[in-house]
Amino acid sequence: MDRYLVISSDCHTGPPAEVFRDYLDPNYRPQFEDFMDELRAAQPQGTLKSKFMGQDRSSSMQDTFLASDRVKEGGQEGAWDPVVREREMDQDGVAAEILFPVPQTPKGITHGFPPFKAGLMAYCADGPGACNVPYDVQWAGAQAYNRWLAELCSHNPARHHGAINCPMGDIEAAVGEIRQARKAGLSVLHLPTLGWATTELESMYHHPRFEPIWDVCEELELPLVSHPLLSGVDYGELPGKLPIYGIEVFTAAHRTWWFLLYGGVFERHPKLKFVITEAGGGWAPYMLWRLDELYEGAKDTSLRQRLPRKPSEYWADHGFIGASPPAGRLEVEQRDVIGVRNILWGSDYPHFEGTWPYSRQRMKAMFGGIPVEDVRLMLGESAVEVYGFDREKLAPIAERIGPPVSEFKDPSPVEAKDFLRLWTDQEALAKLGKR
Repeated sequence: MDRYLVISSDCHTGPPAEVFRDYLDPNYRPQFEDFMDELRAAQPQGTLKSKFMGQDRSSSMQDTFLASDRVKEGGQEGAWDPVVREREMDQDGVAAEILFPVPQTPKGITHGFPPFKAGLMAYCADGPGACNVPYDVQWAGAQAYNRWLAELCSHNPARHHGAINCPMGDIEAAVGEIRQARKAGLSVLHLPTLGWATTELESMYHHPRFEPIWDVCEELELPLVSHPLLSGVDYGELPGKLPIYGIEVFTAAHRTWWFLLYGGVFERHPKLKFVITEAGGGWAPYMLWRLDELYEGAKDTSLRQRLPRKPSEYWADHGFIGASPPAGRLEVEQRDVIGVRNILWGSDYPHFEGTWPYSRQRMKAMFGGIPVEDVRLMLGESAVEVYGFDREKLAPIAERIGPPVSEFKDPSPVEAKDFLRLWTDQEALAKLGKR
């Protein structure tokens, strides 16, 4: 094939509030109306605010985003409209995708939280069911979202693989929801973020109580995914709270890996796959080195008895990075250490900090000059294996809309150290071509 098969390991979708309400258990609809009233008061319609690493990034990034014709033409409505969504995927060169919740706002897109947290932050400082959302309400939000998501994916299941969301306080109930959602067509398990302030042992993923979750995911061939949401810490108004949060929200997603690893999950479940998505990737080489060092230097021989292989060897078979922006080129240049088969690309559609609607240009910047077979693996072929996509069904789509291999032959004009600038600088992005 003279075009690349592209699969985004990180995309988002969610219904507008009035649509979500119809999928919610009627007993919880009055609470949902109260929830939306509070949200409207806190974030007036039309606002779009975001800070990162202590910097107000909205002006440059938002200007670039809003200046695109495709945003002006309503391309962001693909967050809930499958027809618009597939149009935008075609123009971006993306054949298929993994779908996570899009945060809820009065307009239904961009920032905030899914309704009732949807079970995504079940573990905070006070353990399961915290975050000021009663556990039964989290469940109602999660089940409503899963029902809606399964229906959206059913429009074209070859292209859309949805992530199951559910709280983990009641393991038996979670297993039941996972089975039901899998039967409905969802094919990934989105693990709730394990916040840094969590101190209850029963909330930690190396606890034996989670074994039925790993059992059912291996049985149903469901990959596990950790996606950053919150760090689980209230930093108050002290200096540096935003950059501290910017680091810890990512590492809260990373840490699930070593809980699963040292808990022996991959030794007991050799078919399980685990993906850390939209949480960078440049950190992985050090992490792999450090975990191996701790393993090889451990005085406790029981560790090597429980885990007969080094952590990096488990990573090679079970661990993957969804390389959404901003790092980009950094992961590519370290692919031999991370594992070229262990890097998956992501667009983060429809978020304005992602690659859409400039994904073709961003892909060329990220992969230009890299050997074709390596690019094939990172852009889509590894995702086929990890997520169980049907390659035969995706091949004709890729032949029609995939980026031509010939366009990637020249070395990237963007150095690894400068890739962040491409993410935030309108002028730098414009040099790669707006469409």
